[in-house]
Amino acid sequence: MILPSCFPVLLVLFHAASSNLRILTIHGNQGPEPCAMTCVGTTAEADTRWTQDPLGAATNHYIITTTVNISQCGFVGTPIVTTSLHTGNSADAKKHQYIGALVSGQSTVADLNKDSFKVYLYGFHGNTFKSLPFTPTYGKAFWDVHWSASGFIC
Repeated sequence: MILPSCFPVLLVLFHAASSNLRILTIHGNQGPEPCAMTCVGTTAEADTRWTQDPLGAATNHYIITTTVNISQCGFVGTPIVTTSLHTGNSADAKKHQYIGALVSGQSTVADLNKDSFKVYLYGFHGNTFKSLPFTPTYGKAFWDVHWSASGFIC
């Protein structure tokens, strides 16, 4: 049997329309159930662009931040976002994997909207880590953000 060339597309559309994803509310708002979608991704491993937070630098705290672009998900409103911090696979990261346990903020989502969100990391920087300063360069070498966003696309 020869199937029309559009058959795989119809199959994907049918699967998406019959999924079990149900979002009850997002920030107090309800949306149409067939429009619910989950979109997942990561920032670039060993190449996530971390910057020094100006307020943190001004107060002598080691805070770095990155903005994660989720605009390709196509959400029409602000989604629910969950994040985790991934310690990279570089040689330096593997030697110091435990440092992720000493960083706070990795699951905090800030400035969330339908197209992006920010993650702030606060590093415990002391004598133990003098050889590993908590700076944007350090963040780039060690961490990327894994994320999952659920929201409405119509």
